Amino acid sequence: MEARARAAEGDKRSALRVLALAHEARGAAGPDELPGVFSFPEAKQWAYAGTTLLAVGGDEQTRHAIGASSRAVELYHAGPEGERSPSDLQAAHLDLATAYLASGQVERAGAKLSEVFAAEVFTASITIRLRNLAALLGSEPYRGARSAVDLRAHIHEVTVRPALASNPTEPR
Repeated sequence: MEARARAAEGDKRSALRVLALAHEARGAAGPDELPGVFSFPEAKQWAYAGTTLLAVGGDEQTRHAIGASSRAVELYHAGPEGERSPSDLQAAHLDLATAYLASGQVERAGAKLSEVFAAEVFTASITIRLRNLAALLGSEPYRGARSAVDLRAHIHEVTVRPALASNPTEPR
């Protein structure tokens, strides 16, 4: 979580340093002592790493984000049902879509977004991230690409559902 915060602040060097420390800590740690919301499954760590690497940016970090987010998806699917977080799984798919888009792979981004679209409900965080991705799809170099236009329209369609019509950044 610290790495994500540092990346969001624009402190890329610290974000990468903290990611490395978290990876080392996971290797040295035993099982979580407290279950439930107090645990931090490995899948979640990989999902957060993917988000952080995307925020750091650059071609190399985007490639690493694809690996981290793919690992998160793999672990969520393989792990015990009690450790599956639908919103974190959606976030990992969304990060994969974003990374593929940053790599110029619009079709692969669309395939990963279909995993996100399969959900009936989105958290406020996922809704905001989808809207940010739609804005990216509306910019160059994607603006004129038919597949990008279609993805953007689909994002708009799923983020204006009645349950999501209110601004997700405002308290309810």
